[in-house]
Amino acid sequence: MAAKSTASTDGPLTLHFQDMTRVAGETMQGRVDLNVQLAQEDNLEHVRIRFRGVIQAMITTEMGNTTGLHRETIVLFHTKFPLWQQGTSSAPGSRLVSLPFEITLPSDLPPSFHCKGNNSYTTVIYSIEVVGERPGFFRGDRHIWRAISVVPAATQSDLLVKESLRQSWNGKWKTYAQEEKLRKGIWGDYSHVRVKLTMPDLPSFPIATPIPFSFYVETDTKPMHQSDAPVGTTLFPAPPAASGVMIFLRRWVELRARRLTRQVTDESKLLGSLGDRKCVASVRRETNAPEWMAVADKKGHGIWRRSVKFDSTVSIPYAPTFNTRIVECGYQLKFLVPYAGFGNDVKLVVPIRLNAGVGCPPPPAGVAGSSSITYADILPAGPPPPMLDLPPAYWSEDHHGWDADEKS
Repeated sequence: MAAKSTASTDGPLTLHFQDMTRVAGETMQGRVDLNVQLAQEDNLEHVRIRFRGVIQAMITTEMGNTTGLHRETIVLFHTKFPLWQQGTSSAPGSRLVSLPFEITLPSDLPPSFHCKGNNSYTTVIYSIEVVGERPGFFRGDRHIWRAISVVPAATQSDLLVKESLRQSWNGKWKTYAQEEKLRKGIWGDYSHVRVKLTMPDLPSFPIATPIPFSFYVETDTKPMHQSDAPVGTTLFPAPPAASGVMIFLRRWVELRARRLTRQVTDESKLLGSLGDRKCVASVRRETNAPEWMAVADKKGHGIWRRSVKFDSTVSIPYAPTFNTRIVECGYQLKFLVPYAGFGNDVKLVVPIRLNAGVGCPPPPAGVAGSSSITYADILPAGPPPPMLDLPPAYWSEDHHGWDADEKS
């Protein structure tokens, strides 16, 4: 999602708050600008602000003509306080009053998250809300709502690993392998494809950080006569091009609501590496010469063995792995090499854990609103946390189905 403006306005109220990923334990600051003249004309009596973090899990069941909604909610935090009330003194002649605010997030928060499956829905949503109260039955309150993206703070070990990955990984590597038998038609001998993935041997990987890997593909034709040379694409199966290997992130989500459990599995294609035609030029390819391997019991016959190795990196911009009482999220990396013929896709699926890869920033210096430029206007020092790939529904208040008592 593209970054939104840092200012949001409703009538006499304007919220100034940086749209960036926040880290659990971080102290956030901002301000609300109040146009006093418009507030009087609008009959505004009170202004309050609220910060909220909630986990929701909802499961829908159907039995005949009856539909049941099973819902669990965990309130992670809920903080609200007044900012202004009518009659509060301000500088004589001033038309604009700045109302600074500050809040420190709890240090043990799960990441922002959103997932929708068949008859199931779950989200970990964080939000800031400014409400300007107007008395009267036919007058609606002024209302500014904005979702916040939050990630857990990485451990010191996670931060060291991230720096090592950025500087070129020199630690241990781990290898995963898979072999498949392929047959282009219904009858005949099988060909073979072996794939091998080598990546850093780590318990978890930082999100939005290039992860180095090598992907090796070795192909054996079905037994044939030696005169059938490996020319062009006539021999099956051929080693793939860089654009012929696709990488997916498989997400596994389990949600629990009112003694019911549902599982949702989906996949997202990862760009910027193999399979992305815009980036394959940056993938290093190493091809070995075809090798003839004779079959012992059939004179003049054997197989042609060919191979290719790709060296590249992959970056994953999704929420870190997490587990709560009602929602659990895990991931797998899937490498796919498709071949012609029914059921001839070669897949290698490996588990992967993700961490936020960013530490909690120190508290901002000074007090919000102590000068004309505040934390609401400038970014904190250091590289910002990565933006999570969250769907539009996460950023829309209409998609979260708050109850009336929850909005109070």
